[in-house]
Amino acid sequence: MSAEQPCKWMTVIEDTIDSTSEFVTINLNDVDYIESENRRLVYYVGDKRYLQITKLSEMHQVLNEQDGFVSLDRTNLVNLNHVKEYDEKLGNVYFDQKQEGERTFTTIAKIKQKILSPLIHRAIANNLDLQRTTTIKGEPKQRWFKKPEKD
Repeated sequence: MSAEQPCKWMTVIEDTIDSTSEFVTINLNDVDYIESENRRLVYYVGDKRYLQITKLSEMHQVLNEQDGFVSLDRTNLVNLNHVKEYDEKLGNVYFDQKQEGERTFTTIAKIKQKILSPLIHRAIANNLDLQRTTTIKGEPKQRWFKKPEKD
């Protein structure tokens, strides 16, 4: 092996003696060995043990709303900074703006749609650099348009 290996980082849970857990990032090149314990990978670095994040709820503690990640369904954790379109009828959020062909998407739970819809629309507007108007010809309607370029 060469002495100059590129760093490979992973966020893991530090396993402590007092059973508290803390999320830390380790360089995988520093790992002495890895073993499987109760269907979970355990990384050993010196005298410390680190557990691989295996649950979505654990990952949500690392990547949370401040980072732009929101759970739209019990099976996903979505980076709202990448959402480009929202289909309320199908309950899908899309990560591209293609009109035809295969599209990358995930679902939003029906029960969360009403609560999270404004947040998703704001995220899309921000991602696409759009601005909203709430009155059109004197009537309270919403319409999105491209923000004017600044000089």
